[in-house]
Amino acid sequence: FCMFGGGRENFGLGMGIKGAAVATAASQVGGSLLYGYLLFTKGLLGEKMPEKIGQLFRRDRLSHSANEMDSPDNIVEEFGSEQSKPAQKRQKREVARTIFRANVSMVAKQGSLLLGWAYATSRATRMGPETVAAHQLALSIWMVVSLVLEGAGVAAQVLMSKEWEELRMVEFSKKDADSATSSPAQRQLRKIHSLSKYMINLSILQGIIGAFVVYLLYKASPSFILTSDPQVRHQLLSLLPHLAAQMPLVSATLITESLVVGGGRFKWLAGGTAVSSMFSMFILNRSQDLIHIWSGGIVALFAGRLITAVLGILDMNGFFKFNKSTAVEDALA
Repeated sequence: FCMFGGGRENFGLGMGIKGAAVATAASQVGGSLLYGYLLFTKGLLGEKMPEKIGQLFRRDRLSHSANEMDSPDNIVEEFGSEQSKPAQKRQKREVARTIFRANVSMVAKQGSLLLGWAYATSRATRMGPETVAAHQLALSIWMVVSLVLEGAGVAAQVLMSKEWEELRMVEFSKKDADSATSSPAQRQLRKIHSLSKYMINLSILQGIIGAFVVYLLYKASPSFILTSDPQVRHQLLSLLPHLAAQMPLVSATLITESLVVGGGRFKWLAGGTAVSSMFSMFILNRSQDLIHIWSGGIVALFAGRLITAVLGILDMNGFFKFNKSTAVEDALA
Protein backbone atom coordinates (compact mmCIF):
# COMPACT_ATOMS: atom_id res chain seq x y z
CA PHE A 1 0.00 0.00 0.00
CA CYS A 2 2.86 2.38 0.86
CA MET A 3 4.62 1.50 -2.38
CA PHE A 4 1.40 2.18 -4.31
CA GLY A 5 1.16 5.71 -2.95
CA GLY A 6 4.88 6.36 -2.71
CA GLY A 7 5.85 7.45 -6.18
CA ARG A 8 5.58 7.04 -9.91
CA GLU A 9 8.60 4.79 -9.95
CA ASN A 10 6.55 2.32 -7.87
CA PHE A 11 3.64 2.40 -10.34
CA GLY A 12 1.66 4.48 -7.86
CA LEU A 13 -0.05 7.84 -7.61
CA GLY A 14 3.11 9.91 -7.39
CA MET A 15 2.25 11.37 -3.95
CA GLY A 16 5.74 10.83 -2.56
CA ILE A 17 6.18 10.96 1.23
CA LYS A 18 2.64 12.25 1.66
CA GLY A 19 1.29 9.20 -0.15
CA ALA A 20 3.37 6.86 2.02
CA ALA A 21 2.07 8.56 5.19
CA VAL A 22 -1.56 8.39 4.03
CA ALA A 23 -1.16 4.76 3.01
CA THR A 24 0.39 3.85 6.38
CA ALA A 25 -2.39 5.56 8.34
CA ALA A 26 -5.08 3.94 6.19
CA SER A 27 -3.55 0.49 6.63
CA GLN A 28 -3.43 0.94 10.41
CA VAL A 29 -7.07 2.04 10.56
CA GLY A 30 -8.07 -0.90 8.38
CA GLY A 31 -6.09 -3.30 10.56
CA SER A 32 -7.71 -1.93 13.73
CA LEU A 33 -11.19 -2.37 12.29
CA LEU A 34 -10.38 -5.92 11.20
CA TYR A 35 -8.98 -6.88 14.62
CA GLY A 36 -11.98 -5.34 16.36
CA TYR A 37 -14.35 -7.30 14.14
CA LEU A 38 -12.50 -10.55 14.86
CA LEU A 39 -12.50 -9.90 18.61
CA PHE A 40 -16.24 -9.32 18.65
CA THR A 41 -17.07 -12.28 16.41
CA LYS A 42 -14.88 -14.60 18.53
CA GLY A 43 -16.68 -13.48 21.68
CA LEU A 44 -13.61 -11.86 23.24
CA LEU A 45 -15.36 -8.50 23.59
CA GLY A 46 -18.91 -7.49 24.36
CA GLU A 47 -21.58 -9.56 26.07
CA LYS A 48 -19.87 -12.94 25.60
CA MET A 49 -16.72 -11.92 27.45
CA PRO A 50 -17.89 -12.75 31.02
CA GLU A 51 -19.08 -16.13 29.79
CA LYS A 52 -15.66 -16.84 28.26
CA ILE A 53 -13.88 -15.87 31.50
CA GLY A 54 -16.24 -18.06 33.46
CA GLN A 55 -15.49 -21.04 31.23
CA LEU A 56 -11.74 -20.56 31.68
CA PHE A 57 -12.05 -20.13 35.41
CA ARG A 58 -14.27 -23.21 35.78
CA ARG A 59 -11.74 -25.24 33.81
CA ASP A 60 -9.02 -24.05 36.17
CA ARG A 61 -11.13 -24.94 39.22
CA LEU A 62 -11.88 -28.37 37.78
CA SER A 63 -8.16 -29.08 37.52
CA HIS A 64 -7.59 -27.83 41.06
CA SER A 65 -10.26 -30.12 42.46
CA ALA A 66 -9.34 -33.30 40.58
CA ASN A 67 -7.80 -34.85 43.71
CA GLU A 68 -10.59 -33.65 46.02
CA MET A 69 -13.29 -35.66 44.23
CA ASP A 70 -15.42 -32.54 43.70
CA SER A 71 -18.15 -32.93 41.13
CA PRO A 72 -18.41 -30.41 38.26
CA ASP A 73 -21.87 -29.36 39.51
CA ASN A 74 -20.52 -28.49 42.94
CA ILE A 75 -17.68 -26.53 41.37
CA VAL A 76 -20.04 -24.53 39.18
CA GLU A 77 -22.22 -23.79 42.22
CA GLU A 78 -19.20 -22.65 44.20
CA PHE A 79 -18.13 -20.50 41.28
CA GLY A 80 -21.37 -18.57 41.53
CA SER A 81 -21.34 -18.22 45.33
CA GLU A 82 -19.96 -15.48 47.53
CA GLN A 83 -17.08 -17.72 48.60
CA SER A 84 -15.63 -17.68 45.11
CA LYS A 85 -15.15 -13.90 44.97
CA PRO A 86 -11.66 -13.94 46.53
CA ALA A 87 -10.65 -16.65 44.07
CA GLN A 88 -12.03 -14.57 41.21
CA LYS A 89 -10.02 -11.57 42.38
CA ARG A 90 -6.86 -13.66 42.55
CA GLN A 91 -7.56 -14.96 39.05
CA LYS A 92 -8.03 -11.44 37.72
CA ARG A 93 -4.80 -10.28 39.35
CA GLU A 94 -2.93 -13.24 37.81
CA VAL A 95 -4.36 -12.42 34.37
CA ALA A 96 -3.38 -8.76 34.80
CA ARG A 97 0.17 -9.73 35.79
CA THR A 98 0.46 -12.05 32.80
CA ILE A 99 -0.75 -9.34 30.42
CA PHE A 100 1.63 -6.82 31.98
CA ARG A 101 4.62 -9.16 31.63
CA ALA A 102 3.67 -9.88 28.03
CA ASN A 103 3.39 -6.17 27.24
CA VAL A 104 6.75 -5.42 28.84
CA SER A 105 8.42 -8.18 26.83
CA MET A 106 6.84 -6.97 23.59
CA VAL A 107 7.87 -3.38 24.28
CA ALA A 108 11.42 -4.55 25.02
CA LYS A 109 11.50 -6.72 21.91
CA GLN A 110 10.15 -4.11 19.49
CA GLY A 111 11.85 -1.23 21.27
CA SER A 112 15.26 -2.85 21.02
CA LEU A 113 14.75 -3.54 17.33
CA LEU A 114 13.61 0.02 16.60
CA LEU A 115 16.40 1.48 18.71
CA GLY A 116 18.96 -0.63 16.88
CA TRP A 117 17.63 0.37 13.48
CA ALA A 118 17.40 4.04 14.46
CA TYR A 119 21.01 4.11 15.62
CA ALA A 120 22.15 2.17 12.55
CA THR A 121 20.38 4.71 10.32
CA SER A 122 21.94 7.53 12.31
CA ARG A 123 25.38 6.08 11.61
CA ALA A 124 24.55 5.72 7.91
CA THR A 125 23.47 9.37 7.63
CA ARG A 126 26.97 10.43 8.64
CA MET A 127 28.46 8.56 5.68
CA GLY A 128 26.72 10.49 2.93
CA PRO A 129 23.35 10.58 1.13
CA GLU A 130 24.18 7.63 -1.14
CA THR A 131 25.02 5.46 1.86
CA VAL A 132 21.83 6.26 3.75
CA ALA A 133 19.78 5.70 0.58
CA ALA A 134 21.34 2.26 0.12
CA HIS A 135 20.77 1.54 3.81
CA GLN A 136 17.08 2.41 3.58
CA LEU A 137 16.61 0.25 0.49
CA ALA A 138 18.34 -2.65 2.22
CA LEU A 139 16.13 -2.12 5.27
CA SER A 140 13.00 -2.24 3.10
CA ILE A 141 14.12 -5.55 1.57
CA TRP A 142 14.98 -6.89 5.03
CA MET A 143 11.55 -5.89 6.39
CA VAL A 144 9.66 -7.65 3.61
CA VAL A 145 11.58 -10.91 4.02
CA SER A 146 11.49 -10.73 7.82
CA LEU A 147 7.72 -10.23 7.93
CA VAL A 148 7.31 -13.39 5.88
CA LEU A 149 9.70 -15.28 8.16
CA GLU A 150 7.88 -14.06 11.27
CA GLY A 151 4.68 -15.79 10.15
CA ALA A 152 6.07 -19.07 11.49
CA GLY A 153 6.93 -17.24 14.69
CA VAL A 154 3.28 -16.38 15.26
CA ALA A 155 2.37 -20.05 14.84
CA ALA A 156 5.20 -21.03 17.22
CA GLN A 157 3.93 -18.66 19.89
CA VAL A 158 0.35 -19.92 19.66
CA LEU A 159 1.35 -23.59 19.72
CA MET A 160 3.81 -23.16 22.59
CA SER A 161 1.29 -21.17 24.60
CA LYS A 162 -1.21 -24.01 24.20
CA GLU A 163 1.27 -26.71 25.21
CA TRP A 164 2.57 -24.67 28.15
CA GLU A 165 -0.97 -24.08 29.41
CA GLU A 166 -1.58 -27.82 29.26
CA LEU A 167 1.54 -28.37 31.39
CA ARG A 168 0.31 -25.83 33.91
CA MET A 169 -3.03 -27.62 34.08
CA VAL A 170 -1.25 -30.92 34.76
CA GLU A 171 0.80 -29.31 37.52
CA PHE A 172 -2.27 -27.64 38.99
CA SER A 173 -3.97 -31.01 39.29
CA LYS A 174 -1.28 -32.17 41.76
CA LYS A 175 -0.61 -30.46 45.07
CA ASP A 176 2.51 -32.43 45.97
CA ALA A 177 5.92 -30.95 45.29
CA ASP A 178 7.07 -33.76 43.01
CA SER A 179 4.24 -33.24 40.53
CA ALA A 180 6.70 -32.20 37.83
CA THR A 181 8.06 -35.74 37.83
CA SER A 182 4.64 -37.37 37.35
CA SER A 183 3.98 -39.25 34.14
CA PRO A 184 1.46 -36.71 32.66
CA ALA A 185 3.87 -33.84 33.34
CA GLN A 186 6.74 -35.75 31.76
CA ARG A 187 4.68 -36.45 28.66
CA GLN A 188 3.74 -32.79 28.37
CA LEU A 189 7.37 -31.71 28.81
CA ARG A 190 8.35 -34.09 26.02
CA LYS A 191 5.73 -32.46 23.79
CA ILE A 192 7.17 -29.04 24.59
CA HIS A 193 10.67 -30.30 23.82
CA SER A 194 9.48 -31.78 20.53
CA LEU A 195 7.72 -28.55 19.54
CA SER A 196 10.79 -26.48 20.39
CA LYS A 197 13.05 -28.72 18.31
CA TYR A 198 10.65 -28.74 15.37
CA MET A 199 10.22 -24.95 15.28
CA ILE A 200 13.98 -24.34 15.57
CA ASN A 201 14.60 -26.67 12.63
CA LEU A 202 11.87 -24.88 10.71
CA SER A 203 13.45 -21.51 11.47
CA ILE A 204 16.77 -22.64 10.01
CA LEU A 205 15.10 -24.05 6.91
CA GLN A 206 13.02 -20.97 6.17
CA GLY A 207 16.02 -18.77 6.94
CA ILE A 208 17.98 -20.58 4.22
CA ILE A 209 15.05 -20.07 1.83
CA GLY A 210 14.98 -16.37 2.73
CA ALA A 211 18.71 -16.11 2.08
CA PHE A 212 18.21 -17.75 -1.31
CA VAL A 213 15.46 -15.25 -2.20
CA VAL A 214 17.67 -12.28 -1.30
CA TYR A 215 20.55 -13.79 -3.26
CA LEU A 216 18.30 -14.21 -6.30
CA LEU A 217 17.36 -10.55 -5.98
CA TYR A 218 21.07 -9.72 -5.88
CA LYS A 219 21.77 -11.73 -9.04
CA ALA A 220 18.75 -10.37 -10.93
CA SER A 221 19.36 -6.76 -9.75
CA PRO A 222 16.10 -5.30 -11.11
CA SER A 223 16.44 -1.54 -11.39
CA PHE A 224 12.79 -0.85 -10.47
CA ILE A 225 13.51 -2.34 -7.01
CA LEU A 226 17.21 -1.66 -6.49
CA THR A 227 17.17 1.87 -8.02
CA SER A 228 19.05 3.04 -11.10
CA ASP A 229 21.29 5.55 -9.33
CA PRO A 230 24.80 4.20 -9.96
CA GLN A 231 26.35 5.12 -6.59
CA VAL A 232 23.43 3.91 -4.48
CA ARG A 233 23.10 0.79 -6.61
CA HIS A 234 26.79 -0.04 -6.20
CA GLN A 235 26.63 0.15 -2.38
CA LEU A 236 23.37 -1.80 -2.26
CA LEU A 237 24.69 -4.61 -4.45
CA SER A 238 27.80 -4.80 -2.27
CA LEU A 239 25.55 -5.18 0.80
CA LEU A 240 23.00 -7.71 -0.46
CA PRO A 241 25.23 -10.83 -0.10
CA HIS A 242 25.78 -9.91 3.54
CA LEU A 243 22.05 -9.36 3.95
CA ALA A 244 21.34 -12.79 2.47
CA ALA A 245 23.79 -14.44 4.87
CA GLN A 246 21.95 -12.92 7.84
CA MET A 247 18.53 -14.40 7.01
CA PRO A 248 19.04 -17.73 8.89
CA LEU A 249 20.07 -15.76 11.98
CA VAL A 250 17.06 -13.45 11.70
CA SER A 251 14.67 -16.34 11.18
CA ALA A 252 16.04 -18.30 14.15
CA THR A 253 15.85 -15.22 16.38
CA LEU A 254 12.25 -14.40 15.50
CA ILE A 255 10.99 -17.95 16.04
CA THR A 256 12.94 -18.69 19.23
CA GLU A 257 11.70 -15.44 20.75
CA SER A 258 8.14 -16.42 19.85
CA LEU A 259 8.63 -19.75 21.61
CA VAL A 260 9.89 -17.94 24.70
CA VAL A 261 6.84 -15.67 24.69
CA GLY A 262 4.53 -18.66 24.30
CA GLY A 263 6.22 -20.31 27.29
CA GLY A 264 5.85 -17.22 29.45
CA ARG A 265 9.59 -16.66 29.92
CA PHE A 266 9.26 -12.88 29.65
CA LYS A 267 12.27 -12.05 31.84
CA TRP A 268 14.64 -13.80 29.45
CA LEU A 269 13.22 -11.88 26.51
CA ALA A 270 13.16 -8.44 28.15
CA GLY A 271 16.64 -8.76 29.62
CA GLY A 272 18.18 -10.23 26.51
CA THR A 273 16.85 -7.58 24.17
CA ALA A 274 18.04 -4.76 26.42
CA VAL A 275 21.58 -6.16 26.72
CA SER A 276 21.87 -7.00 23.02
CA SER A 277 20.71 -3.50 22.06
CA MET A 278 23.40 -1.88 24.19
CA PHE A 279 26.07 -4.18 22.75
CA SER A 280 24.83 -3.54 19.22
CA MET A 281 25.01 0.23 19.68
CA PHE A 282 28.57 -0.12 20.99
CA ILE A 283 29.58 -1.94 17.80
CA LEU A 284 27.60 0.41 15.55
CA ASN A 285 29.45 3.35 17.05
CA ARG A 286 32.67 1.87 15.66
CA SER A 287 31.32 1.10 12.18
CA GLN A 288 33.04 2.94 9.35
CA ASP A 289 30.98 1.85 6.34
CA LEU A 290 27.60 0.38 5.42
CA ILE A 291 28.75 -3.23 5.32
CA HIS A 292 30.15 -2.98 8.86
CA ILE A 293 26.87 -1.46 10.04
CA TRP A 294 24.98 -4.53 8.88
CA SER A 295 27.58 -7.24 9.41
CA GLY A 296 28.66 -5.82 12.76
CA GLY A 297 25.98 -3.95 14.69
CA ILE A 298 22.85 -5.56 13.22
CA VAL A 299 24.31 -9.06 13.50
CA ALA A 300 25.27 -8.36 17.12
CA LEU A 301 21.71 -7.23 17.86
CA PHE A 302 20.16 -10.43 16.56
CA ALA A 303 22.90 -12.72 17.86
CA GLY A 304 22.40 -11.40 21.39
CA ARG A 305 18.65 -11.80 21.18
CA LEU A 306 19.05 -15.32 19.80
CA ILE A 307 21.37 -16.38 22.62
CA THR A 308 19.01 -15.20 25.36
CA ALA A 309 16.00 -16.70 23.56
CA VAL A 310 17.78 -20.06 23.37
CA LEU A 311 18.50 -19.81 27.11
CA GLY A 312 14.81 -19.17 27.68
CA ILE A 313 13.89 -22.26 25.65
CA LEU A 314 16.40 -24.35 27.61
CA ASP A 315 14.78 -23.05 30.78
CA MET A 316 11.35 -24.08 29.51
CA ASN A 317 12.61 -27.55 28.61
CA GLY A 318 14.14 -28.19 32.04
CA PHE A 319 17.85 -27.90 31.17
CA PHE A 320 18.58 -25.76 34.22
CA LYS A 321 18.79 -27.33 37.66
CA PHE A 322 16.35 -24.87 39.23
CA ASN A 323 13.72 -25.39 36.53
CA LYS A 324 12.37 -28.56 38.15
CA SER A 325 11.18 -26.69 41.23
CA THR A 326 10.26 -23.38 39.59
CA ALA A 327 7.91 -25.09 37.13
CA VAL A 328 5.60 -26.01 40.00
CA GLU A 329 6.13 -22.69 41.77
CA ASP A 330 5.16 -20.76 38.61
CA ALA A 331 2.03 -22.82 38.24
CA LEU A 332 0.98 -22.42 41.89
CA ALA A 333 1.83 -18.70 42.07
